[in-house]
Amino acid sequence: MTDPERVRIAVLTPWRTDDPSAWSGIVLPMLRALETVAEVSAISTADVPTAFVDRLAARLSRKRYLWSFGLATSRARGRVASRRVRAADVGVVFAVAASVDVAHLGGSVPVVQYVDAGFEDMRDRYSVFTGLSRLSAAQVRRVGVLAARRTTGYVAASAWAADGLVRSGVDRARVVVAPPGAAILPSGDSPSSGGGPLEVLVVASDWERKGGDRALAAVDAARAAGAEIALTVVGRAPALPDDVRVPGRLTAAELSDEYERADVLLELARANAAGVTLTDAAAHGLPAITTDTGGVPSIIAEGLSGWLVPNEDEAAIARAARLLVALSRGEQSDVSRRSAAAHYAEALDWPRWAEQVVEMCAMVAQEDPR
Repeated sequence: MTDPERVRIAVLTPWRTDDPSAWSGIVLPMLRALETVAEVSAISTADVPTAFVDRLAARLSRKRYLWSFGLATSRARGRVASRRVRAADVGVVFAVAASVDVAHLGGSVPVVQYVDAGFEDMRDRYSVFTGLSRLSAAQVRRVGVLAARRTTGYVAASAWAADGLVRSGVDRARVVVAPPGAAILPSGDSPSSGGGPLEVLVVASDWERKGGDRALAAVDAARAAGAEIALTVVGRAPALPDDVRVPGRLTAAELSDEYERADVLLELARANAAGVTLTDAAAHGLPAITTDTGGVPSIIAEGLSGWLVPNEDEAAIARAARLLVALSRGEQSDVSRRSAAAHYAEALDWPRWAEQVVEMCAMVAQEDPR
């Protein structure tokens, strides 16, 4: 068996590898985690310009055209990535959100892709993949097919993502489920709220998809049932009631403070692939009330780090409201900050993730030696 620590890995991504906010803030933690267990070369194609033909198609299209997923752009990024991988002299490529780069990646170095959701699972659920033109949708699918042909193994962010890969024809033996760690880790300096009304936190960068309206309705219903709740909303939200605390745009450290001061995270999302907010909350020992959708069950352990509610408007609102009422009365004591933090440490932290990634990379490198 190949020693994982001897595998040279090129982490290939279209994101800048020096940007702390890249891909919801998890690219840098991924790199740091892998560097502790393997020799890593970071390769970014962020500097490769979008192909002219894709920009022109986006301008002329009446519907949304994703130029970053165009075949011409994929060829351009694939050529650059091929040169950089060759120069890095690595044993395996670990592609992070990089199907466009992998689709036209030359050479013989085996590829392991990190996947949080397939195109069909995100289409019309995430705003960026909503209302696509037929041409754009066809090119996104083609990129996926070509990337799959070039890929030897997969690391899935959740069991849901793994099931999607298997449905698309991937051998389950070639897929490992490894939920990522948090983008924001606790500083340990900020005290929790302690006493007073129940502090409820909503973090919603995409208000409709993240179910911001559901969260407001659940809080209203809980208050009507007698719960004392102080609500804080972080992210892009519409006009909110005057009694909602809105701290505005926050740094990572400031958002960490919000996780520390809250009693529960309320995230009633309609669609959720990996749920970085949920992972951040777990790292801070913050229990979550969230919908049972997408990759969420791989992050939230029912009865340990939070509660799963049905992903349907009325049922989600009603169940979440009942839980908020119980929490405001000091019930639901089996789920605590201690149990949420323990679940993160046992199932979600970066060292565990890195070990699983390197194991898959070592396997494909051994099977396909150059």
